[in-house]
Amino acid sequence: MAYRFRLESVLNYRRNLEEVAQQKLARERMLLDGHREVLARFEAELARFVAELEQRKQKPMAAPLYSLYVQAIDRKEGDIARQHRVIAAQAKAVERARQHLVERVKERKVMEKARERDQEKYLREALRLEQNASDEQMVLRFNRHGSRLSR
Repeated sequence: MAYRFRLESVLNYRRNLEEVAQQKLARERMLLDGHREVLARFEAELARFVAELEQRKQKPMAAPLYSLYVQAIDRKEGDIARQHRVIAAQAKAVERARQHLVERVKERKVMEKARERDQEKYLREALRLEQNASDEQMVLRFNRHGSRLSR
């Protein structure tokens, strides 16, 4: 008789939950990386605007053009501040997904440990039954041979 774990379907379900949690964590990390790339792009644009403004200030510049540069720089700084908030929120989402994955891994490991214990119990019981059968055969053989010797 082959070993069969009674809770194999529960173990498979826990494995599936762990895999889903891994996929969610990967998605959240990809989103975080995307937000960081956007932040880097915003910071590069801000640096470009500031450099252009400094270069244009070397020569006489019209007030409306100066005002446009200042507005663009202010808008970009606002975009950067918003992006920092978005990144912070996404970092929290990544941490929640990581914690969720850790919980799923623990649940799976608990089930696997239960499976190991159950399998060890099954093997001990199978060995005990085999030993009993072997002992019974030895007793039967000894009694059969012993009764012939006494005649």
